[in-house]
Amino acid sequence: MKGHRALPHTADARIEAWAPTTAECIAEAIRAMIEGFADLGHAESAAVQTVRIGPGFPEDQLVTALDEVIYRMDTTARIPCGVEAGEDQSGLWLRLDMADVATISQIGALPKAVALHDLRFLREPRGWTCAVTLDV
Repeated sequence: MKGHRALPHTADARIEAWAPTTAECIAEAIRAMIEGFADLGHAESAAVQTVRIGPGFPEDQLVTALDEVIYRMDTTARIPCGVEAGEDQSGLWLRLDMADVATISQIGALPKAVALHDLRFLREPRGWTCAVTLDV
């Protein structure tokens, strides 16, 4: 089972994700972040970007992946409308289907950074779960 959700937070955005593997859990966290501010109902991919995160601890890979997506949104005027993640001998990789920002309805505040406070990434009996706060 995999999925994600938004969690209540006073000032920022907090998300939680879960999946059988670390890579899938990170992809779910990216989806949760995007769905917190964008309606992807009519989004169409305009480009595909591949991102290499590399090896490391799951917490570090999560923060790096989310920061990379935030950076790409800021610099390309495109938002991921599809996310795939996996791991190989070089570490974590992401495949991002990017939609032009003009084709997406904004429904919330865009994240500016990943907060390290209360960051969690755990292996549980059913797989992996993570929770992270995003500065908005």
